[in-house]
Formats: sequence, structure tokens, C-alpha cells
Amino acid sequence: MDRIKNYRQGAQIAFALKFLLAIAITRFSDFVPDEHWQSTEVAYVLHFGRGHLTWEWYANIRSYIPPLIILIVYKIASVFNCDGSFVILVKVPQILQLALSAVGWNYFSRFASARVGSNTGKLATIFMLVSWFTTFCGARLISNQTEMSLNCIALYLFEIGDLAKFSFIMGLNFALRPTAAILWLPFLPEFCGKLKDKTFKNLLKCLKFAAFPLVGALALDSMMTSSLSITWLEFFKFNFLSGGSAEFGVHSPYWYLYSGLPSVLGPLLAFLPFGYFCSKKTRLLTIYATFYIVVYSFIPHKEIRFLLPVTPLLFPICASVVSTLIKKGVQTNKIDGHFGTYLKFAVKLFIGLNIGATIFLGFFHQCGVKRATADISGKISQMDAPRVWIMTPCYAVPIFSHIHHPNIELEYYKCAPKVFRHLYTNESAYTLIQPNGFATVDLHQDISKKLAGAKAPHFILAFQEHVPKIIAAFDKAGYEYKVCVTYFHSYIEDFARAVEILCNS
Repeated sequence: MDRIKNYRQGAQIAFALKFLLAIAITRFSDFVPDEHWQSTEVAYVLHFGRGHLTWEWYANIRSYIPPLIILIVYKIASVFNCDGSFVILVKVPQILQLALSAVGWNYFSRFASARVGSNTGKLATIFMLVSWFTTFCGARLISNQTEMSLNCIALYLFEIGDLAKFSFIMGLNFALRPTAAILWLPFLPEFCGKLKDKTFKNLLKCLKFAAFPLVGALALDSMMTSSLSITWLEFFKFNFLSGGSAEFGVHSPYWYLYSGLPSVLGPLLAFLPFGYFCSKKTRLLTIYATFYIVVYSFIPHKEIRFLLPVTPLLFPICASVVSTLIKKGVQTNKIDGHFGTYLKFAVKLFIGLNIGATIFLGFFHQCGVKRATADISGKISQMDAPRVWIMTPCYAVPIFSHIHHPNIELEYYKCAPKVFRHLYTNESAYTLIQPNGFATVDLHQDISKKLAGAKAPHFILAFQEHVPKIIAAFDKAGYEYKVCVTYFHSYIEDFARAVEILCNS
């Protein structure tokens, strides 16, 4: 009883620390543009009637469900005249996402214990709680994190046989992110086995529950776009039939094996293949996870965040293998030898690496942008009609939700796949367009043409490596700017080292 009590107390403390770390991380660091441009920036447009929607919303490949939830927060805040504060615009939506993540982590713990046993489930829960990946993404407004949280809930409901509620969660998950189907397709045989007697009747009940969120999403998205909008179908057509995702980068088919999975699992990756040789339930999880990774490996564009939805399968597999090896080691009296030393070292290394990665990536990587936008927001708060130019790669900076001002004039680069680029080139004023990466941008030409029809900005935000060209372009046009503030951004060479704010000399 004491061991159970101690574990519960330890788990509660770990949950609390993970919760606080996850929300603190989002105050300092960025991850990907989607965490802003598919959430708060969309809700900002819907609420204030100004701002910018990326091409995805014109292509109808995203559901309006997540922005609508944020919009409700903004509407409630507007009643109290506080809808323009940073806390309301950004932090409250992140806290709501983190609350969903916390619910997901709780259901994951229940699922792991039900699937692979109580003790092994506790070990899987420890892996999940310690993981830098789940902490780093816990409060981020990305659809992959929402998908993962819903997967955790669905896995537990599936495991205990509550198929009606499971089907509802899956319908919602599919409406939000159609690729959720990839994880659940191999579960079909096991799903059919759980239908028990009256298979047809139970199947109809499950289909009915799955249809509720799908029909609701269809109605909402169609209302928002003023036309029939089947977002999951448009998503499938763009990303799979037309291969549109390749425009955002093409990676090796083996990328998840040599980069994605090692980054997420670290030393635990060595245990993953042995899931095939554990219990039947663990073997099935390993097959399901393998199916997911193989299918995603054939999609040209790859990102580490695409592994978020499958992590609720990966940690129980690794925990089950470690537990099995420990049991066999005890039976053969080898657990105290080199074998046991390696197991202990691997688990301790996983914990140590993840704590280090959480601190480094959460507080010292991609941490300049939010400091810079907060600085500019403070500088313009007392100005009547501030003008700010964001001279960075398109959508690299959260703009309207982070630099809020009722009369601000903002200029920034826009980009879209070729088929949707006309959305921005038809605008009356000269538009800053990024054709194929920021390296293809002619800063001198863009700045001179923009200045021909617009006033010079009060402040310019840019990455350090582009600042000399920007200053030279403005100088050629007769305007003098200097660096007034520099914020460190990243130690890693593939990212900008610093973010700078330029002011009039």
C-alpha cells in the first residue's frame, strides 16, 4: 500500500511539474508557425475583423473548430473589455490546450495500465511524463497535440470496450485532422472483435456516434466558408492526390528512423523493435505503431510533430520490453550483472536527456521572436497609428495576436503553394510575396516598391542575418535605420541566431 501511495504522490507531483513547465515553455520559445496561424491568428480575424488568413483557410483544408473555441474566449473577454490583452489573446487558449493535454496524459496512464499491466503501465507513464517532446508540445496550439490528446482518451475507451464514446472521439479527431485515420486503420480487426454479439446493431451505434462530430464539423465549416466545405476531403485531395505537401520540403523515406524516432525516444529506441516478441497485446501495439510510421514515411514532407499522435503507443511498447527484460533477468539471476546495468543506464539516460532537452529547447531555442514581439507591442502601446514591418520568412512570426493595436499598420511577407498564390497577388497595394523560400526574396526591390505607396515603418523586426541588406535597402531609399534591440534566438546553426528590432536613426 505504501508503494502505491508513494507512486500516486510522485505521479501527482510529476503531473503538476509537467503542467507548469509546459505553460512556461510557450512563454519563451516557438516551435512551428502552425501553432499561431492555425489557431489564435484565425480567431483574431474572426473576432476583430482584421488580420490575415493563410492560404489553408481559403483552400478549406482546415476545420474551424479549434479557432471557434478560441473565438468564444475572445467574445467572453470582450464583454469585460479585456479582449485585447496578451493573456486573453494568447495565454488562455494555450492553457485550454494544456488542460486537454493533461486530460490526455491522465487517460494515457489508465490505458497503459489496462493494456500492459499495472507495473508496466506505471513505467510507461513515467516515460510519458519525463518526455521532453510531450512537455514541449503540451500547451502548443497545434492540431497534432490535440490529436494526441484525443488519441489518449480514445485508446482508454477502446481498451475498456466503450466503443460508442470511442467512436465519438474518433469522429471528432478525424474532423480536426483527417490523418488520424492512419493510426486507427490497423485497429479495425480488434475493433470488430470488441463488437461482441449483435455486431450489426453495435456497429450502427458506433457509426451514429462517429457521425455526430463529422456532421457538426461539416455544418460549421460550411457556414464559415458560405459553401459546402468537406475539409477532410479537401485535405486528402491536396496532401495525397496532388502531392501538395511536398512544396513544404521533401525528406528521405527513412527520416523517421534516423531522425524523428531517435529524437523522441532517445535510448529507448533500442527497445522498440523487441515489442514484437513481448505479450500479444504489446505485439499488436507494435504492429499498429509500425503501420503508422511506414505510412508516414511515404509522405514526402516530414516533421517531428507528426510523431505526436503515435507516442501513446510507443511508450507502452518500450515500457513493456523493459519490464519483460527485467523479469527474464530476475529469473536467470542476470539482472544484477551487465544486463541489469545496461537497463538501468538506458532508463536513467532517457530521463537525463529528456530533462536536459526540455530545459534547452524550452528556454534557449527559438526564444527570440516572442521577446521581440513583446518588446514591439510595448513600444507601440502609446502610439496612435504605429507602423511595423516584419521582414522575416513568411509566417515565421506570430503577428496580429502578439502585436495587438487597434490602428496598427503591419507589413509582412506572405506565401502559398503555387495553386493558391493568386490569393495575395491580386491585392491593390504592392504585396510582399515570398515565392520559394526567403533566399529568393529581393529585399531591395520589395522595400523600394513598398515605400513607393506606403510610409516608412516606425519599427522593423528581422532575423540578424538579413539586417544588413534591410538597412542598406532603406538607406538607398533615403531612410536611416539602426539596430535598437537584439534578442538571442538559437544556438543551432540551421536557425537564426538572433532577432533584431530596427528603429529610425
